[in-house]
Amino acid sequence: MPKSTKVSSAKTNVPSKNTRASIPPKVQNFLWARSGGRCEYRGCNELLIGDLVSNTPNANKGYHAHIIGDSPDGPRGHETLSKKLASDPNNVMLLCDVHHRVIDRDKKLEHTVQLLSEMKREHEDRIEVVTAIIQDRGTYPLRYSAKIATNEALISASDLHLAIVEEGRFPVRGGNIDLDLIGLDYSEDEPDYWAVHLRNLRTSFREKVSGRTERGEIKHLTVAALAPIPLLVELGRLLSDIRAVDVRQLLRNPKGLKWDSSSSPLDFEVVKATPSKANSVALKIEISADIADERITRVFSEAIPIWSIHSSVRGNDVLRRSDDLATFARVFRTTLDQIRHVHGPDVDVHLFPAVPASSAVEMGRGWQPKAHPTLRVYDENRRLGGFHLVHTLDHRQA
Repeated sequence: MPKSTKVSSAKTNVPSKNTRASIPPKVQNFLWARSGGRCEYRGCNELLIGDLVSNTPNANKGYHAHIIGDSPDGPRGHETLSKKLASDPNNVMLLCDVHHRVIDRDKKLEHTVQLLSEMKREHEDRIEVVTAIIQDRGTYPLRYSAKIATNEALISASDLHLAIVEEGRFPVRGGNIDLDLIGLDYSEDEPDYWAVHLRNLRTSFREKVSGRTERGEIKHLTVAALAPIPLLVELGRLLSDIRAVDVRQLLRNPKGLKWDSSSSPLDFEVVKATPSKANSVALKIEISADIADERITRVFSEAIPIWSIHSSVRGNDVLRRSDDLATFARVFRTTLDQIRHVHGPDVDVHLFPAVPASSAVEMGRGWQPKAHPTLRVYDENRRLGGFHLVHTLDHRQA
């Protein structure tokens, strides 16, 4: 009556010929190929070949388990479908010992045909995507986090890896690069916060990225960052010399780093200031929220021309498509060119951002010291009474 068949063999890494006759060798081979030799139970993914403890590298630890039982009396059995689907590869899962017991004995009532079918489809779809990736699609995952106010801004490595694979690339083995600086005991309203974080970011980037890029070891980076905006702008500046970089955005709903291509596209509008030969202009970037002009004018002792780039929709989770990020990066670069043309080559741009993390990185990547004005980046801190200058990208010193 048991419907799950143990595949036992210590001499080969292919299914044993002793498997029940209801699962022909051809179906077994098909199943092992589609599953990648790993347990198809959601969240498990255990490799079912080899055992380090017993030093048997070719040990076969797989179980073939029917979704609709191969007997009407077995778990999820059906009067007519059990016999009909007994040899159907779409009705058989490859499982580890623990999970074959779970679905057929310990919690068999909780594991419906629909649930197990979903697990099988999810697992085999993922294996198909991963194995279709060609060798030159490798990328180095780079994470950067720094404390935002009182919150530890952590990014999951597994979320980043999953997003990479789902976009048709693969994380280079052993290639994780972490620039996390969450352990520094400073708050953003302390004078040393920005100097210490900027210095450590540059040092960490130089040690972990720059040399490997110059040697040709790193050919592509996938970047996920979550930190105060001025630090993200500096990270983007550091990345600007690396041609092949994908910048990801941490989405809130559903949470993760995979782009949501089903979302409506964002449009970006540029509002220009009146032409003048002003020494300084303000540039508002309004994507996450609106920025009232009064919040900017109180920073300066005299009137200052104000430019603006704003998205068609504002909010914390509105930048959801890779095309939107690329469009914003292009609009930002073009706007810096326009400001220099309108106000002269020596104008300083005071940047007031309310933006998602990925667009902050792209602002730093897009700034070109030989082509764009000096960029003075502001951070808003309520303890300090509003916006205050914390970082400068100076074209005269670059």
